[in-house]
Amino acid sequence: KLCLKADVPSGQAIIFLEKGGENSIIIIGGANNSWPAKLPVKLVTAIRSAAAVLLQQEIPDRINLAVAKCAQDAKVPVMMDVGGEERHLSDELLSSVSLVSLNETELARLTGGMETDTKQQCIEAAKSLLSKGCRELLVTLGKDGAILISSKGQIEQDVLEVGTKKIVDTTGAGDCFRGAFAVARAEGKDDKTALRFAAAAASLCIQVKGAQPSMPTREAILDVAGLEL
Repeated sequence: KLCLKADVPSGQAIIFLEKGGENSIIIIGGANNSWPAKLPVKLVTAIRSAAAVLLQQEIPDRINLAVAKCAQDAKVPVMMDVGGEERHLSDELLSSVSLVSLNETELARLTGGMETDTKQQCIEAAKSLLSKGCRELLVTLGKDGAILISSKGQIEQDVLEVGTKKIVDTTGAGDCFRGAFAVARAEGKDDKTALRFAAAAASLCIQVKGAQPSMPTREAILDVAGLEL
């Protein structure tokens, strides 16, 4: 029902999987860049009735801003993923979303080059974005876990080790983490529980090859996290 059609090829992501499970991705925007001037009514309706909205940098900035403001007006939480195309994030967009999610490299870029080599440096860099209107930041740190930072303080989450502990493919791990976190939050779980749920999801994800096949089931996540949701 929400599918829009454009007279251009579909967007594509070409993934180069490296030894050790790391990846590099070439993004071809295609139809992802071909949006109408205004948000379609059916999309506005879906946004206003959503439990949460996740945005990312593979669609135009004007669409991200329009969606964020639409959700904000309806009091729907919005998570902004800084990953994807490397481009500037306006202060207007930063102040229109509920939470910004990013890794160390993206955090350095968004702060104009602040150092993010250590966990403490990441915390200081993230705090500088709070002054620009960000309400919360979720910083993923790879093998060092993740940190949720807001004006209230910070909560740290370590990586959860599961199974063989072998990293097969990191493609989609960040998306998996953020999606799981958003789901737990939308279900009313506290921040510590949401972070643990997300960490368990990402730990399972990196042990399976492929972006879509690696997405774990809810049951598997709960088992690894030791939670009953």
